[in-house]
Amino acid sequence: MSVTRSPAAHDVEIVPADPSTARITGVQVVPRTFHQDRRGFLLETLRTDDDAAEGSRFRMSYSSLTIPGQFRDADRWHLHQVQSDRFVVVLGEMILALLDQRPSSPTRGRLEILRMTGAAHGAPTRDPPGELRTYLVPIPPGVLHCIGNLGTEPFLLQNYPTELYNPADEGRVPFESVRVDALGRPFSWSLVRPSRG
Repeated sequence: MSVTRSPAAHDVEIVPADPSTARITGVQVVPRTFHQDRRGFLLETLRTDDDAAEGSRFRMSYSSLTIPGQFRDADRWHLHQVQSDRFVVVLGEMILALLDQRPSSPTRGRLEILRMTGAAHGAPTRDPPGELRTYLVPIPPGVLHCIGNLGTEPFLLQNYPTELYNPADEGRVPFESVRVDALGRPFSWSLVRPSRG
């Protein structure tokens, strides 16, 4: 992620980064490869030998489709005290915002905005045959996170939470209540620059 500021207007613009640049403690991304040919693609999403993402700790899985211009949520962070999420984008492009608010974390206060991509719509006809790279991104408990679709086509997210769904562990924190030092203000989706292809 890069943050640019306009000195005259004090505007902030965030450019999403590749998940491989993630540096928040506990967010150890796992590279994944799309194996594709004229018939379609195959993608291994979570394996029991994915030690960095606690692959052997399986409880449930779900898929979530988000259409262009929509967010989960538009004005608040998601937060878990017990559960880790493990995200992989299968189709389309998703923006993942992470903010480390864990009191004892060495990366406390760090904001990362990641551009996660899956196969393109129409693949493999629009992507060259061969291999494309994507990532499995684990999100530890205590790390604030939210996702959005700033693209022009839906994205399909696959998540492998480490716990069964528990509403008591499903927290929300309004953006306005959390100042992000790197921005000098709270996070907002309006600060994130959409991808241009």
